[in-house]
Amino acid sequence: MAEKQNIKNILIIKLSSIGDCLLATPAIESIRKAYPESSITWLIEDKSKDIALLNPYIDKTIIIDKKNYKLKDYLKLIALLKSHKFDMSLDLQGVDRTSLFAFLSGAKERYVEEYANLGFLSNKKISRTGRKLEHAAKFYLYLAISSGGLAPDNIKLTFKTSKTDKEFADKFISEKFNFDQNTVFIGINAGGAWMTKKWPAEYFVKLSELIFKKYDARIVIFGGKEDKICSEKIINSIKNNYKNIKAFIADSTNKTTLMQAKELIAKMDYFITGDSGLMHIAASIENGPEIIALFGPTSSELTGPIGEDNNIKILNSGLICSPCFEKSCSLINKKELNNANANAKADDNGSIININNNNLSLNNIDVEKYALCMKKICVSDVFKLISGKPAHKLSSEPTIL
Repeated sequence: MAEKQNIKNILIIKLSSIGDCLLATPAIESIRKAYPESSITWLIEDKSKDIALLNPYIDKTIIIDKKNYKLKDYLKLIALLKSHKFDMSLDLQGVDRTSLFAFLSGAKERYVEEYANLGFLSNKKISRTGRKLEHAAKFYLYLAISSGGLAPDNIKLTFKTSKTDKEFADKFISEKFNFDQNTVFIGINAGGAWMTKKWPAEYFVKLSELIFKKYDARIVIFGGKEDKICSEKIINSIKNNYKNIKAFIADSTNKTTLMQAKELIAKMDYFITGDSGLMHIAASIENGPEIIALFGPTSSELTGPIGEDNNIKILNSGLICSPCFEKSCSLINKKELNNANANAKADDNGSIININNNNLSLNNIDVEKYALCMKKICVSDVFKLISGKPAHKLSSEPTIL
């Protein structure tokens, strides 16, 4: 390792998803702590750029748009990387593409974990000998410390917002709802990068109905443009049973930036979500909502939310094949679902709420999209985790009538 005073320009490579990039922020804090005078550049994908652009430990950001990049764009990128004359690079992803970027950047010291397929393109391999599988944030931090970084005081995710973002959230809530300090606010994130990570829309509908029956509640639906169809399906299904539902539920899907979404989530008492970027954004909020995270094909031990433990509740399916880390479910077929539907347990109104032992309704469910492990997480089990206004939220909201 070169003397730290000789490391003037550092390249951090972490492309990937919103959640993954958020989990890398403790590692970046570690590098900044060790190299306070160095210039740190983050190479990141367009979909996650806001995490880098607003990170206080980052000086420069290089953004790539994987969907629209052509050969000429990659050639320009390589030239740009070389122009920075990096003294050091840290590849937090270790896939073939990121290994190539590190090599082509011309960085003098190129750090990557030892099991990267193209690790031979880097001259500083970080050993994993003796280390068990661990949470992604802890692993990224280990890579950073192994390349000269210093351990932060605690592992926390860094994602900054502005006063304007907070004002957006205030305005959204005040325009959509009438409420007082005892009103329960519940955020629902029905989206997910993989279809197998999503809880069925039908389940969110039933959960919302149970919430409205018991609590003076307001629900905000969250998600990106790819989640619009799902959110509309949830809202339209609820509208069929409630005439004045507009006063109790609002759709923020594809209407916010990531920063605005964070400030809006901060106003929730509960945030119900699958394994997703918004789950990690919710976990990054100090004194934030109680998070109910639903895990099926992925592992909460490896990519679960990092935050105040008493604010986080994890529900797993319990299937022996979970987590499988697959983007399609090999157990789903219509015959199994038809058999399960015949034995489904219904409540007094004929609606399915106890979805155990394959008990679920085929109505409005696309069997090609939702994994069996997510269907095994019961609506009733999620509802039990909602107990009204959390103590840490009482008196924290203004009264608006």
